[in-house]
Amino acid sequence: MSCLGVLFAVDADTVDKLREMPVAERPRYISEELEELYFEEYPERTYELDKSWEAIHRALTGGFDFDSDSPFSPVILGGEVLYFDGEEYDDYIITAKSPIMAAAVYERLSGLDEKSFRKMYDSIPAGDYPDKDAEDCEYTLEYLMDSLAFWKFAADNGLWVLFTADQ
Repeated sequence: MSCLGVLFAVDADTVDKLREMPVAERPRYISEELEELYFEEYPERTYELDKSWEAIHRALTGGFDFDSDSPFSPVILGGEVLYFDGEEYDDYIITAKSPIMAAAVYERLSGLDEKSFRKMYDSIPAGDYPDKDAEDCEYTLEYLMDSLAFWKFAADNGLWVLFTADQ
């Protein structure tokens, strides 16, 4: 299932702009405007998760729910869903995390150690995530730990975080 996931640290105006545009236009805005601008002009505000995002979310939340009650839910799918309903709008995912959520994510991830993450990863049911193996765990852990600098930047600067992935 996993396609490429990206995190963007954006200002409130960008989130408001997304909210104000028709839902169907949001993925185009991300891929044609935001990605180009942020990858070129704001690399410190961009973090590519590659395909690790699905395993990160499953490990940290125990499933694939957008509304998980896990304290780690906002890392990937948690937050305000700006695009995805599982029916008409199921070809892309966009979620937004407030600056308060971004700061909380940084705090929680800072306290997560490798052993704890591996235990969480190992608890993913193999039937739910067919790519599960030792190599994927290493890959997933590396992307998660490398994201800490991004989350710190967003938290320190009071920025919103968008998670995006095409399906």
